[in-house]
Amino acid sequence: MCVRRKTMKAAVAPYESPLGLNVELLEQSFEALAPSGEKLVKRFYQELFKRYPDIKPLFGKSSMAAQQKKLLAALKLVVNNLRNPQVLEGALIDLGAKHEDYGAIAEHYSAVAETMLDVLEEFAGDLWTLEVCDAWSDALNLVAQTMLKGYNGGQSATGSASLMGDLEVMKDILEHAPINIMMADADENVVFVNRQAREILQEVEDELAVYIPGFKVSEVIGGSIHRYHKNPALIKKLLAQLKPGESHKGEIKPGHFIFEHETRPLFDQQGNRTGFVVQWTDVTARRAKEEEAFRLQRAIDGSQTAIMTIDRDLVVTYANEQTMLLMKNYASELSELYPTLNLDELVGSSIDVFHKNPEMQRQLLADPANLPYETDIQVGPLTFHIHVTAIMDLNNNYIGNTLEWADVTELRKKEVEVTRLSSAVNGAASNLMLCDENMIITYANPAVVKMLASRQAALQNRFPSLDPHNLVGQSIDQFHANPQHQRALLSNVDALPARAQLEIAGLHFEVNATAIVSPEGKYMGNMVEWKDMTEQKDAEMQINQLVEGAIAGNIDKRIDTSVYSGYMRNLGDGINSLLEAVVEPLKEGIDVLSHLANSDLTKTMDGEYQGEFAVFSESINTTVNNMAEIVNKIIISSQEIKGASGEISQGNTDLSQRTEEQASSLEETASSMEELTGTVRQTADNAQQATRLSQAAHEEAEKGGEVVGKTIDAMSEINAASKKIADIIGVIDEIAFQTNLLALNAAVEAARAGEQGRGFAVVAAEVRNLAQRSAGAAKEIKGLIHDSVEKVNQGTELVDSSGKSLENIVASVKKVNDIIAEIAAASQEQSAGIGQINKAISQMDEVTQQNAALVEEAAAGSESLNEQAISLNEMMTVFKLGKG
Repeated sequence: MCVRRKTMKAAVAPYESPLGLNVELLEQSFEALAPSGEKLVKRFYQELFKRYPDIKPLFGKSSMAAQQKKLLAALKLVVNNLRNPQVLEGALIDLGAKHEDYGAIAEHYSAVAETMLDVLEEFAGDLWTLEVCDAWSDALNLVAQTMLKGYNGGQSATGSASLMGDLEVMKDILEHAPINIMMADADENVVFVNRQAREILQEVEDELAVYIPGFKVSEVIGGSIHRYHKNPALIKKLLAQLKPGESHKGEIKPGHFIFEHETRPLFDQQGNRTGFVVQWTDVTARRAKEEEAFRLQRAIDGSQTAIMTIDRDLVVTYANEQTMLLMKNYASELSELYPTLNLDELVGSSIDVFHKNPEMQRQLLADPANLPYETDIQVGPLTFHIHVTAIMDLNNNYIGNTLEWADVTELRKKEVEVTRLSSAVNGAASNLMLCDENMIITYANPAVVKMLASRQAALQNRFPSLDPHNLVGQSIDQFHANPQHQRALLSNVDALPARAQLEIAGLHFEVNATAIVSPEGKYMGNMVEWKDMTEQKDAEMQINQLVEGAIAGNIDKRIDTSVYSGYMRNLGDGINSLLEAVVEPLKEGIDVLSHLANSDLTKTMDGEYQGEFAVFSESINTTVNNMAEIVNKIIISSQEIKGASGEISQGNTDLSQRTEEQASSLEETASSMEELTGTVRQTADNAQQATRLSQAAHEEAEKGGEVVGKTIDAMSEINAASKKIADIIGVIDEIAFQTNLLALNAAVEAARAGEQGRGFAVVAAEVRNLAQRSAGAAKEIKGLIHDSVEKVNQGTELVDSSGKSLENIVASVKKVNDIIAEIAAASQEQSAGIGQINKAISQMDEVTQQNAALVEEAAAGSESLNEQAISLNEMMTVFKLGKG
């Protein structure tokens, strides 16, 4: 509902709109609201869905963020084309057709217009007047009526002509549209590029040619709409799948450029695809700004500083995480002080709640000339430091403030503590100096100023411009020969504290440096404590020289204390007095020792001393007296040694002679034993050989006994054979006798036969002769065999006798062998015993020889001892001893 407020005058000459709209007021008011455009459309949708929840489902296919961008773009399209009604009408009719597809009806447009007017009034504030309200009401009604012309069945004749027949009007609308539009035919080749798109492409043509070789604006028409994509085949496939009302969105990124595009297919009334409309936007700059805004927003969101923003009405519009954390950390304190404060609703509340006198704060923040402004505010026990700056829009309009909060409660306490410490340091006797992280002196206490002033004359030889009373603001590099080294050391917190020795113009300083760090551990500078070590170093040098002189034997040198003051002078005088007290007894002791070195034992220390020096004097005197006594004893002892050594020498001479005689006797005994050893060894060897021979004879005798036994057996067999032969001969003799009888009978019978028996008689005579000869031969053989048997019997008896004798010989040989073996074993034992005796005699001979050598050495030693005793006696005569 429009209410009357103060009139907002147009700043330019009136424009007579053929649409009957107040164009100047619309343009001027929209320009004022433009910086809050995003918030305005966001607020519009919140209110619209709150009032008319049945409208929200119409936007289900699009994200709310995208829808808000579309609405803002539509508002800009309307305002930018208020002076170009033909283009505006065509664009709105086309937009209405889309809304019909979404399901929007005529009632929805009145709801949108009503909600939009209320939101515009909310954001315009004092700028909202009745005239402005009427202007926007007329404009929104016109927009609604024009968009409804795009609905099927609701189109007017003019609208139908615009969409269906009047291509020239449509082309003119697209040509002058404030957006980048391209159209392609059914073959996806570009047939139209509007003026806005051509102008933008011509501006970046040369740059695009770098990333798209051969790119020319004049060649865009006629080319494929896919050729600038990395994967044209994929895009072609995606576009082929699009249905009426659908679109494909994407990006093209040639080089650093970013182009957003949305491609929609065009269909005729029969549903045949006739081409494509491509709407694209160069978002390179916008993306860069969005990225920058995102980084800034992230920086603020993640900042460790508590930051909030307020509008001109001092209402909180933003509070970062650190702000909320700060508030929550002190929630209990804040709730006691501000019972109405709700931290969960901080954004949207007024900051007046934090101020006792809000009007004073409002008066301060009303004028940006008062800013930036910072101050501490006390909130109960807490102290916050507030830094306020102005927020200006792109047109340099003052639209609000940024507030940076810092909890300085502890910091302010520390500042008080630092003030107390500063007072303490100013009055300290130590020479203290502070420097920052750049090594610039930020503080020097009075003690260090006084110390440097006392050395100013010497220091100015090195630093002519040095002013001890004007150190603050100067660099400490002037005090160092190698500033870079010192800077590296002092800035390394891990290496501190550290001490250093400085020599400047003959002066010596000891510097103790410590690091100054913040509570967070950040290096902030250093504290340097100076000590003037000049007098101490000179004293150390003189003491070293004193010590070196004393080591070298010079004890007459003293410390020059005329250049010292205070403690160092007292110390030097004390050391000199100490040396005087030490030198006198030391010199007297040296005199005594000098006499002692010259063999004079009559000199002693006669001075009267106390403490350790009395002990020193007594020790030297005791030493001299003890030495004199020792020398006396040595003289007496040397004389006694001289006499004793003479007697020992004589005794050694006698012992040496007897030892030589004993050695000679042992030599002869050893020789005899060696001969005896050889004889016994030969006897043992012979006995062993006899044992071996006896053993062999024993074995041969046993073999002879065996042969004799065999011979006896053979003789027995021969005797038996002879008997058998005798028996055979007896048979032969009987046969001869019978043959002879037969021959005789045959002769008788032949005689009886007469002449017929004469031949048979001759044969019988021959047979008789043969029988007689056989009988004679048998008789002779029998006699021979009888003799042979008798001889065999005799031989058998002899062999039996020999066998018995051999048995006796074998037994005797065995006894002899056993006796010889015993003799051999005894000979071996005798040989071993004589060997041991021989070895013992050899050892006795060797020991006797050693004794002889020792006796000779003892004799020589006694002679030497005698000579040394004489020499010692002569040496003792050089000592000068006192009486007694």
